[in-house]
Amino acid sequence: MSARLTYRHRDRPQTVLHVLDGPDLRVRGQPAVLPESSLRLLVYLACRRRPAGRRVVAAALWPDVTESRAGGNLRSAMWRLRGAGAGTAVVEAGGAALALGPDVAVDLETLSGWAERVIGGRPGPSDLTVPDGADAALDLLPGWYDDWAIVERERVRTRVLHALEQVSRSLSAAGRHAQAVDAAIAAMCADPLRESAQRALIEAHLAEGNLIEAQRTFRSYRELLLAELGVDPAPDLWQLIAGARIGHLPRLAVR
Repeated sequence: MSARLTYRHRDRPQTVLHVLDGPDLRVRGQPAVLPESSLRLLVYLACRRRPAGRRVVAAALWPDVTESRAGGNLRSAMWRLRGAGAGTAVVEAGGAALALGPDVAVDLETLSGWAERVIGGRPGPSDLTVPDGADAALDLLPGWYDDWAIVERERVRTRVLHALEQVSRSLSAAGRHAQAVDAAIAAMCADPLRESAQRALIEAHLAEGNLIEAQRTFRSYRELLLAELGVDPAPDLWQLIAGARIGHLPRLAVR
């Protein structure tokens, strides 16, 4: 159950930076041939979402070399980007600051916008689904171990998990139970120990009237917690299941 990402600021952007399942830069649908250093520069600027000083960029991308060497690497990466956007300024250089060009669409930015609208309680009709790229966002830039990449990976992962849980609740409230279960499962599979994801899945089963599935999910989660951490689920999760057993299903509020 997925919907294709829609680039909101342009109907059909000519230059797109794919961070999810990437990275790669595409111009008019064709991949631009770029060295890894130039792609890393683009991804870093896309993740910053605001202008960054040249020295800051160089130090972040090449932390293990001298300042002068890092500056040289940055100049080389920028030089190789010339002409990559076929007329579009891929990187804007204003004085001592660098920023991604305003006409470069970024799939990660589009997915983050979806998450922000859902979490903020302002989803549009097309937001009540799991968009393409959500799975990739839950494990952003695998194999990249720079400090800035690790921070961004965790930031995006957390936001997408919250959004998946909220989408599940909203879908349940709208009576779209199968999709609600799918969204909750996506969050649960990404982090099986995450209690809020397990709760979203249990609530989705209960909203559909599937008490057995809710109980099965609870038992599996309890066994996992005991095996991994030696603890039981939170008392309110017990109460959710106990209330369902005696026929007093709680009102599942959209939070």
